[in-house]
Parts: sequence; C-alpha cells; structure tokens
Amino acid sequence: MCRFLALIICLSISHNIFAKQHIQSLNAKAKHKTEVMILGSTHLNTIKGELNREEFVPVIQMLETFNPTAVAIESLRAEDIITMLNGSEEYQEVLSQFVGDTLLSLAGKEQKALGVSAHDAINKMNKLLTKNQFSQQKRIELIKLAIAGYNRDTAALHWSLLDANIPNDSLSKELQAFLHKQTNRNNEINVIAVELAERLNLNRLYPIDDHLDKDMYGNIVSELMPSYQESTFWAEFHSSEYITKPEKLKSQALETGDWLPLFYWFNSEEYQSDVINKEWLGFVDKDLEPKSALARVALWEIRNLNMASNIMRVVADHVGGRLVIIIGANHKVFLEQYLSNMVGVNIVQFEDYAPMRH
Repeated sequence: MCRFLALIICLSISHNIFAKQHIQSLNAKAKHKTEVMILGSTHLNTIKGELNREEFVPVIQMLETFNPTAVAIESLRAEDIITMLNGSEEYQEVLSQFVGDTLLSLAGKEQKALGVSAHDAINKMNKLLTKNQFSQQKRIELIKLAIAGYNRDTAALHWSLLDANIPNDSLSKELQAFLHKQTNRNNEINVIAVELAERLNLNRLYPIDDHLDKDMYGNIVSELMPSYQESTFWAEFHSSEYITKPEKLKSQALETGDWLPLFYWFNSEEYQSDVINKEWLGFVDKDLEPKSALARVALWEIRNLNMASNIMRVVADHVGGRLVIIIGANHKVFLEQYLSNMVGVNIVQFEDYAPMRH
C-alpha cells in the first residue's frame, strides 16, 4: 500500500512538472513578449491633508524609464459595474463604496443626454480612444462618453488634459464639480497613474480591479469572525512589524518628502514573502476556524485571479508592449505568480529601474 501511494504521489508530481515544462516550452517560442511590472503601492487615500505631488516625481520617473505603453489601475471595469448593477443585492454596497453614488447618478444623466446605453457609450469611447490627438471639443465628447460608460478614471485623465484657459459650458456644473473633486483626491491613481499617463501621452487608464467575489463575502466573513475575534495570532499581528514598518516608512515619507523607501519596501522580495508567510499564513495555519478561513483565502484568490484575467485583457491589447499595474502591495505576489505562468508575459521589477542601476 505504501509503495502504491508513493507511486501515485510521484506520478502526480511528474504530471505537474510535465505540464509546467510544456507551458514554459510554449512560452519560450512566443515571438513577442509583453513586459509587465506590478507596482505595489500604499493606498494614499488613508492620508489626511493635501499631498505634495511633486514628491512622487522620483517614483514616476522610474516608471517613465520603463516607458510603459499602458497603465492599469485598481479600479472597477465598466463591464463589471454593469454586471453588478444587474446583479445580486450584495453588489449594491460594493458599487456605493468603490464606484460611488455620484458617478452612478451622473452616468445615468449622461446616458440620457447623449441618447446612449452604457454599452453604446463604452463602444463609442473606445472608438474615440484610437486617436492620438484630441481637440478641446473631442476631449469633452470623450469625457461625456467615459462618464456615461462608467469609465471614471479615463474621464478624469482627459479632464486634467483640458485647456483650462478655454471657457467650457459643454459639461454640466455637477459633472465639472465631480471631476474636479475626483482629480484632487489623495490616491495613487491621481498622484502616480494620471501623471505617468500624461508624461507618456497615453490616452486611457485601464481598470483591472475585481469585486465579483462579494456575493459570497458576507456569509463567509460572518462564519469566520467568531474565531477571528478570539485569535491570539491576529491580536498580535496588528501590532507586528509587518503592519508597523510600512506605517513608519509612510510617516517618514510625509516628513521628508522621500517616498522611494516606502515603494522599494513594498516591492521588495522580503515584503512579498511576508505577505504570504505573515499575513496569509494566518488564514491557513494558525488559530482560525479552518474551513471558513480557507474559504476567505479562496475569495482572495478569486479576486486576484479575476484581476490577472483583466490584466491579460490589457496584454492582449498591447502584445509586445510594456504594462505598469499600480495596485495595493499585498496583491503583487499573487498577481506575479499567476502572470508568470502566462504565455508571452515577462515579469519585470520596479527596483530594476532604480536610478543607481543606470
């Protein structure tokens, strides 16, 4: 019996290695490799007070040296917003939190004013985005279509590119106020992604986030919470260096204006190892109720796998190009693992473009 089990295990391992070798062999034959950089970031919306955006220029310059042909961000795709609007009740809270009731209302108003559905607006926006140059009027048209099609971040990018010296009454005061507020928020989209896209003359931002796991999230978290609240591991975790070191680096950055140490840390092998061995190990091999804890891990993987799928959509649109994905730092290790198995994808690291290496 023992020999039989050993044989089964060996065959299983051999099969996995065999499959991996076949994919690697196929990948080696790919004639055009798309380089993908996952930039792990802190969520800047947690910072109170106005950020000095000039302080992020060294980070942006490193990304600019990579010279991406597309920039993707942690924001929901328009198509997924439409799915959620027509989906289960659990998604409505997600829409309020991650899309916002104001955008949902403005999208409806622009759809009515333009006489288009959300799908029509998306198609027309994509057609306009094939152009590289925009007159003031065309840019305004693009903004309206982007809002009508729930593409908030591309609308905000083009709002920031409008000529402020030209009077504009083509956009409603409500929409102008929304876009002004949107582009002045503290977040990595405004501070890094929009600025990078402007410098590289890119005309869109690709949203790649996903929250389609949230129809299951509430029930699983409810089952998990009793053991989580009693957990010794998690009580200690929240005061561990894994949590305190990034906060210390963030405080130093706010004091000195030097954000590179924080971004170096979040994108280091050591931090990415900690994400697995300090954070997610707590759901797999500590003192939580095992089944609900593993169900929580499964939901996290669903979200990351869906994001990897969305990134591959961008790859399909930029084969042979270079992609920067700006996202919360604890997603990075999972996304890189998934994407490293994709044919035609080559993972590159932020630190490879550090000034001292050139």
